[in-house]
Amino acid sequence: MTAAPHEPKGQTRQSRSVDWLADKLSNVDQSTLSELVAMHARFVSGRSGGMRLNIALCNAIGLNFSGFELSEAELRGARLSQSVFTGASLKRANLFGADLRLCDMRQCDLTNADLRGAILRGSNLERAMMQRTDARNGTLMQRHAGGALERLNEAADQGEEAARLRGVDLTGAKLSGEALQATDLSNAILRDSQLSGADLSGCILRGVQFEGADLTGANLSGSILHGAVLKGANLRDVNLDHADLNAAVFDETTFQYCDISKAILPKPLDHLTMPLRDLVRLHGAWILTSGREGTRADFAGFDLSSQVFEELELSAVDFGRALMVDTSFASSNLSMAQLNSSNCMQATFAHTRIRGTNFSYCVMNRADLRNADGRVMQIVGARDFPWPTNFTGAILDNGILAQAKLTMANFQDASLRHADLRGCDLRRANFAGADLTGVQFDGADTRGANFDGARQARETLPA
Repeated sequence: MTAAPHEPKGQTRQSRSVDWLADKLSNVDQSTLSELVAMHARFVSGRSGGMRLNIALCNAIGLNFSGFELSEAELRGARLSQSVFTGASLKRANLFGADLRLCDMRQCDLTNADLRGAILRGSNLERAMMQRTDARNGTLMQRHAGGALERLNEAADQGEEAARLRGVDLTGAKLSGEALQATDLSNAILRDSQLSGADLSGCILRGVQFEGADLTGANLSGSILHGAVLKGANLRDVNLDHADLNAAVFDETTFQYCDISKAILPKPLDHLTMPLRDLVRLHGAWILTSGREGTRADFAGFDLSSQVFEELELSAVDFGRALMVDTSFASSNLSMAQLNSSNCMQATFAHTRIRGTNFSYCVMNRADLRNADGRVMQIVGARDFPWPTNFTGAILDNGILAQAKLTMANFQDASLRHADLRGCDLRRANFAGADLTGVQFDGADTRGANFDGARQARETLPA
């Protein structure tokens, strides 16, 4: 194998990404990898006998890197497809041009890593730490015996689905080209990131935080931005054709330098067929008379921010994709209502009935659900069946749910980072695949609850 490029004077223990011309590839098996990782751990800790892990340009397909300390490792151009990196530390690692297709990289730490030109198609990077990661375009070349050059791993950049990046922290990261095209970035953090010219077309950007991000000339056409925070981002010359901005957070200056004529925007209240209070009154009559009088209220896609809906009959109302930041539903009845894909950041649901309510993919950061009644609804018919409150894929980070009744509630794949669930009734609730980092469960009843695949610190595991 060609030796690694000489590190400049003064540059120690830090990989440098340059074009590297490979002569041949070698193979690495699991046993060899374990030996190399042990020596690398000594290198990282500064102990004698240590040596930096260097498997650049090697075949290391389908290996297990889970939980390994790989900071500053040299993995440039390596063929690592179908490998498992869950929970591994790859801080400042050099992955320039590496083939990472179909890898499991959930919750790994890629802070300050070099991912330029890396191939991530089909990989799972959900909830990975990628602060200040460089994932811009890049090309690593290989020289053949005859002297001809061609791109290394070129054929690998085809045929796989997009990477999964839900909940990933890309603060300050550098991204460009088509690396993120058609990717699910729900609940990702992209604050202060460099996305100039990036292709984000067709992406799911639900709840993404873009504050301070530079999106100059980026392509967001056809993307879904429900609950995304665009306020404070640079959107100069961004393509927003057919982008769905329902429930997105922005102000009067956000789109001043881009064209939103073809974007899907929240509807203002003056587009309602009659005053808001009259629609609510007619809906109450519709509920009380089982549909014989009044009309069911439909607020889907409207901007209802800071409105007050307290102590009202709102069961079965459609609030889907509505913008409801700082809106209050305190002590109202929202049972069986539709709030799917809405933005309820900092909204109030204290003492509210939410039995059987659909909050799927709703953005509810810092929402107040104290003492809410979200018990399972029993649907009566030819055969009775339970209808649980649905928080599938919802974002409830820093939410306050203390003392809420949420038996059988479905939190599958939801994000509840640092939420307050103290004293909750969570019997038979489903938390499969949820992010429960920092959740407070003190006094909560979790008998029969499902935590399969949930992410949570050991000290926060419910008893």
